[in-house]
Amino acid sequence: MNPVIDALKFRHACKKFDPQKKIAGPELDIILEGARLSPTSFGMEAWKFLVVVSDDIRQALRPACWDQPQVTDSSHLVVILARPSLIDPSNDYVKSSFLRRELSEDITQAYIKKYKWHMEKEVFSRMNAYAWCSKQCYIALANMMTTAASMGIDSCPMEGFEKDRVEALLEIDTRAFEVAVLVAFGYREGEPSVRRRYSLGQLVEFR
Repeated sequence: MNPVIDALKFRHACKKFDPQKKIAGPELDIILEGARLSPTSFGMEAWKFLVVVSDDIRQALRPACWDQPQVTDSSHLVVILARPSLIDPSNDYVKSSFLRRELSEDITQAYIKKYKWHMEKEVFSRMNAYAWCSKQCYIALANMMTTAASMGIDSCPMEGFEKDRVEALLEIDTRAFEVAVLVAFGYREGEPSVRRRYSLGQLVEFR
């Protein structure tokens, strides 16, 4: 079997972590590297990964996260932050991101022009900057969970939280950052629940 498919079969939304088992530092670094190497639209990387290591903060967060035990019982809790203020076409960050490609000035300006058109016509006409950045954050979320699973480490993505309350507890400067999603990592306690997925025939169409 393909090792990536093996990891995806191992992964499940772990609801019960063993609080006594901790992820070693080098393995956590690999999970975070999976996030760093993730793709984003136009290569904007408008995100940040906040690893919550304080037990006190995690205890405070739990009631704001539907009292989910994963918040406190997992080995590590990662809060993925979107950075919507960065992606406006007029922001210097956009140009600096394109300049990393070390292309000519003409080609760089052409990319910026295409980016501006895309954001104004295809993105901002359909969603706000936070929604678009959150879409990018979910790419990193998936890669982090698959990276963890490849090492036998469990995870649980969490959308069940009160965004404003979590941002206040973490003292997030919401002018620059907004919480997109939370994800817990650690080791399962007990057996996972039965996986249920629709078949390829129900989900895939060829034309």
